[in-house]
Amino acid sequence: MKNFSFLLFLSTTFAFGQYNNFYVSPANAVINFGQSVTLTASGCSGIINWSTNQTGSSVNVSPSATTVISATCTANNQTKTSANEALVEVRFTESPCPENISVNTGLSNTNYRYQANNSVTGNSFIDTDASVEFRANKYVLLNTGFEARMGSIFKAYIGGCTGKNLKTRRVTNTLHYSWEILWGPDNFIWMTEKSGKISRVNPQTGQVIPVYTITEVLNYGEGGLLGMVLHPDFNTSPFVYVVYNYGTTSDPKEKVVRFTYNGTTLVGQQTILDNIAGFSIHNGSRLVITPDLKLFITTGDAGDTSLPQDSTSINGKILRINIDGSIPADNPYPGSPVWSIGHRNPQGMVYANNKLYVSSHGSSLEDEINLIQKKGNYGWPDVNGPCDTPSEITFCNANNVIAPIFSSGNVTWAFCGLDYYNNSAYPEWQNHLLMVSLKNQTFYSFELSPNGDSIIGQPTLYYNSSFGRLRDIAISPEGKVYICTGNGGNADQIIEITPTAN
Repeated sequence: MKNFSFLLFLSTTFAFGQYNNFYVSPANAVINFGQSVTLTASGCSGIINWSTNQTGSSVNVSPSATTVISATCTANNQTKTSANEALVEVRFTESPCPENISVNTGLSNTNYRYQANNSVTGNSFIDTDASVEFRANKYVLLNTGFEARMGSIFKAYIGGCTGKNLKTRRVTNTLHYSWEILWGPDNFIWMTEKSGKISRVNPQTGQVIPVYTITEVLNYGEGGLLGMVLHPDFNTSPFVYVVYNYGTTSDPKEKVVRFTYNGTTLVGQQTILDNIAGFSIHNGSRLVITPDLKLFITTGDAGDTSLPQDSTSINGKILRINIDGSIPADNPYPGSPVWSIGHRNPQGMVYANNKLYVSSHGSSLEDEINLIQKKGNYGWPDVNGPCDTPSEITFCNANNVIAPIFSSGNVTWAFCGLDYYNNSAYPEWQNHLLMVSLKNQTFYSFELSPNGDSIIGQPTLYYNSSFGRLRDIAISPEGKVYICTGNGGNADQIIEITPTAN
């Protein structure tokens, strides 16, 4: 009997010993979007099934986003997973800069920079109030009939294409109205989706790990679960702050809530500030915590233009409170969270170099980037952008209105997520504000002056209309930039932008 048991053991070991070297290759593959790669499984004499729902020892895969792929081997009624996984990294392009550009349509009411590695050719016109730059490494050609009309601004440069040392990669593409992304201390991207979901996203594999869903969220028009920020000392104080709409469509409100992250989910909900007027539009809702542990909150006018200039209202404002919800003693309006007034719909905010920058939507013109000052008045609804009409000049002089450090002029781009870049990984962006837009569907870099009080020249534009509406931006410690889209349809994306060697 002992001999029989020994033979049975040998037979079993022989049958399943094939699993010891069951692996897939290549372990890492890099493809451009639309391309494919062949994956091969070795060390299995049974049936091989892949996580892509394919079968066979070799399969051809063409994922649309960076994906982890594994295989299983089934033999003798036993199934085992491959010893390793294949990471297929999907890139969109090596550079946002094409070889040649031909501008064939008229350019009206816009600020834009066309740039190419080789040439830019102008074949049409630049209309009144448009500001346009052509930049090419070899030549700019203005063909017969090209016209820069009176009142327009046109510049042409010979020089290297900005941003040519950038790679883009889709991290994930199954989101629905992603709103906030930020880089967490766990080296994951923390994200909100407007429906109420809070998730952690693995930036390497694109895996979306649910953290918590806020069922109280009122997903109404532009409202829903919006901004989020983590406590600066998250490892010892694992607090997650979010702002969202609640109530009913006939009486929408907005609140700021603090949760505690227990390593898996969020617990201990605590209201920090509530009864902010909400609406289907103009909810603002970015959050920033400064090094002195003050929480800044942007609020929109909620469709009521009487609120931004009313210092007793908390709408159309930048608010400042302590992280426990109490009012700082040095706020400009005693007992009030109001820090500055006169804002329409501020949807971007970043604190850098001891300064607070905010980006805001204009109405039909004059989107703004503002440098926020204590008790500052930024003009809305009486002023759009700079004080440059007779009525605006009168109002500005009477109310000490602070002009934006950048305005879009006679167009709107729908300014949104804003961040500050000062990483040596991409010197072209050092001391720059990075911003994304919804309407213009574009990523921008703005050079700041050495003291940070102003913006130098016009922004550089990237990825125009490449990914649709762009909602927010986050930066990793190693200098990678992540942007998320806000198109809906369960197809929103997080895109990784990686600087490469010059």
